[in-house]
Amino acid sequence: MTRRQLLAALAAKGLNAQRGDASPLLDRGFARVTEIATGVYATIADPTKGQQCASNGGVIAGRDAVLIVEGHMQPAGAALEIEVARMISKAPIRAAINTHYHLDHSFGNAAYAEQRIPILAHERTPVLMKERYTALQGTDKAPLLAPFQRRLASATDPALKQRFEADLGRWKWMYDEIEAGKVVLPTELLRAADFPKHIDLGGLTVVIEFHPGHSGTDLIIRVPQRDVVFAGDLLFNHAYPVSIDADMIAWRQTLDRFAGYGRRTHWVPGHGPVCGLETIREQAALFDDLRSHAEKMIHAGASAEEAESRYTVPKRFQHCRMGSWSFTVGGAMQSYFSRARASKA
Repeated sequence: MTRRQLLAALAAKGLNAQRGDASPLLDRGFARVTEIATGVYATIADPTKGQQCASNGGVIAGRDAVLIVEGHMQPAGAALEIEVARMISKAPIRAAINTHYHLDHSFGNAAYAEQRIPILAHERTPVLMKERYTALQGTDKAPLLAPFQRRLASATDPALKQRFEADLGRWKWMYDEIEAGKVVLPTELLRAADFPKHIDLGGLTVVIEFHPGHSGTDLIIRVPQRDVVFAGDLLFNHAYPVSIDADMIAWRQTLDRFAGYGRRTHWVPGHGPVCGLETIREQAALFDDLRSHAEKMIHAGASAEEAESRYTVPKRFQHCRMGSWSFTVGGAMQSYFSRARASKA
């Protein structure tokens, strides 16, 4: 097979996976595993059928070693990735990677620890897991929920009330998961000097990069020989991204870098189906709309909270999912307003 034929075959395989045409290696309902390029498997979560994964992930297999992407929401999600790794290769598992510290990408780490699989992550990941999760376990969550309960109680507009109910439910869900979860910290930390980190799997090299935006700990996993990138939550497919920890301006610049990776690149987003350049462009346009609204509100002397409540989803983005208004629009407004205050200081 010539190089051109190989590239065409890989592109066709990735396109079939995008469309859902490829036969899955495994389909557990809560997640479906499909080979999207030779030796590269994407695990696409379906949270409506279970929270075991909740986020996407995958497995990358070379001749000499295998790499797992994501810790997932529960140990059962991570166990699925271990099962896939051992189905497709007899080579040892080099490591599992947490693309960032958020619970839906790290609370399954216990499954890796039980199998003595190293867990790779950005150096700040364990710091934030301890601060945001371990420190909250066993504490009273009522004071944390009180602002959202007061906001809901004071709402008179039916649409706002419905939005605030969804927000309160989302925060309750997160605190319940933190309380119930077992926090297992990464064991192999990557520092600034380590990036880009190259891992030779034998005939296939993986490149781990750090890019700012979503959480401050965001790693992407590139497989240049296969034109595949696992983007973690730096990319959401047809959704308003969760932005409660975000630096929206830095994130927008990261999207510009992603747009330069090439049209053939297949992206495994943190949530949603495998996608391409068009999804990066859509997310960039969505960010531009959010920033435009924030700047108008700042100029008008409004608060971040007022900007959040007055945002209207444009018609061109009404197909985008939104799990919680405060986790998405609210977080974005807080980020833009914080940057504006810092620039004036």
